[in-house]
Amino acid sequence: MQESAVIQPIASPTRETLPANQLTESESFISAGQVLTAAGGLWEVKPELRQLCALTDSGLLYVSAQHLTDHFVMAFMDRLERADVAFEVKSSSMSEIQALYQAQSLEADSPASASNSTQRQLEVISLMGRAHKAGASDIHFVVGHEITRIFFRIHGLLSDAGEIPSSKGIELCSALYNSMCDVAKEHYQPEISQDARVSRKFVDQLGLFGARVSTRPLVDGPLMVLRLLSDDKSKQTMEDLGFLPVQIAQIKRLCRLPYGVNFITGPTGSGKSKTLQVNLNLLAKETRGTRHILTVEDPPEYPLLANQSPKGSNETWEQAIANSMRLDPDILMYGEVRDLASCIAAFTGGLTGHLVLSTLHTNNAVASIQRVVDMGMDISLVCDPALLTGVVNQSLLPVLCQHCRKPAKDHVHDLEPDLVARLQQHTNIQDVYLLGDGCEFCRMLGVTTRTVVAEVLISTHGFMRIFRSHGAGEARNYWVNEMGGITKTAHTLEKVRGGLIDPRMAETIVGPLDFDSYILEKKHAG
Repeated sequence: MQESAVIQPIASPTRETLPANQLTESESFISAGQVLTAAGGLWEVKPELRQLCALTDSGLLYVSAQHLTDHFVMAFMDRLERADVAFEVKSSSMSEIQALYQAQSLEADSPASASNSTQRQLEVISLMGRAHKAGASDIHFVVGHEITRIFFRIHGLLSDAGEIPSSKGIELCSALYNSMCDVAKEHYQPEISQDARVSRKFVDQLGLFGARVSTRPLVDGPLMVLRLLSDDKSKQTMEDLGFLPVQIAQIKRLCRLPYGVNFITGPTGSGKSKTLQVNLNLLAKETRGTRHILTVEDPPEYPLLANQSPKGSNETWEQAIANSMRLDPDILMYGEVRDLASCIAAFTGGLTGHLVLSTLHTNNAVASIQRVVDMGMDISLVCDPALLTGVVNQSLLPVLCQHCRKPAKDHVHDLEPDLVARLQQHTNIQDVYLLGDGCEFCRMLGVTTRTVVAEVLISTHGFMRIFRSHGAGEARNYWVNEMGGITKTAHTLEKVRGGLIDPRMAETIVGPLDFDSYILEKKHAG
């Protein structure tokens, strides 16, 4: 795609029609510019509509004189106006419009065009390699009117990775989606949301397990986020991930049951898939291949010592899960339970004697059970502790660089008074540290990795009885006060007291450090 393919908005959209007889010899259709409605263009239209109109990067919309009021042509004009694209209608013949597309096709097949596409691919690969080397989990392309800003997410924090002209930003996004993804259903269209997966031939050379692409239109231009899926070899045990010894023992108990449904839950990017990987790999090693571990994932995110299967593009989660149970599994791992159909299928796996592991997006362990009920599951099944055997909920917090972190006691004046009060109530502020300015050991980020804070709930008849009769709030209090449950807030406080986590970062991810005591005080006051 050439730089001229980006339409610059002018004062106001117009449909002023220029008669075909006003076209001069110098206005050759062959040199009319990039045709944005061609296959793969920014405004690609269906083949039938390409016979009637063509939009070029100069803002001219060539329309067949006999079809100026055609319903589909008018609908396309409305689409352009809704997107604030300025254009002028030029009446022309169908043969002239066909010549435009033919010229575009010849240009696309030229060595120069192929060279440009290859160059953009190399630039994307170089950027991905740079991000992977820096330990980034995501690359953001934020395309504005003139400037495209690029960000890396490293240890959960966004950092500025550079700026390029938006003409080049669009070309990089287009090259990435159109020529480097092997599951894209359509050509890159910045005005709609799209998802795809980067081809193995590109990710393999970077040492990545995979990479997936998601796009969405913003006010000023498209947003493209590239998720890099890499296997962190430094974290191969539950201790490495950051779980407490008592939590590790509880999770091992859950994963060694012969049957039942266990959920690993948390917000997006909370490390759920990594926790599943570590647990399943440890389980596979312990059983020495004597148990059939089968997964259904969309897509597979980490290498597992299991038979990993991707969900088919034309297959629902319900269909994939139902099929997996006919393949003689002992342990089933589903990438995510998303709706009632997939939830029923997962519980069916537990009812038929399989150990089922899956993920959900929720904020805490008890809320995970409520989420399943809200999906529409039979509450008598959900509240059976022999079926829904346990829930792990987790978040990831950035770990402070031990070389440049700052003692909180020396910077109390920089903190919000409310936070200082919470620290004084729940910690010894002498042991608390804040984010530093960065140094050579942390690549000037101030943080070096991320660590899990979690809560592990093992179902019991008493807990489920309270949940069913009094609701999630009372059940959470019962879990903490009667079962000794460790909340994410309590786990976070332990790491703040150990100088590992900046309390300001902790509160933006997990919540106020006094959240548990606040809830209890509110309950007693009520």
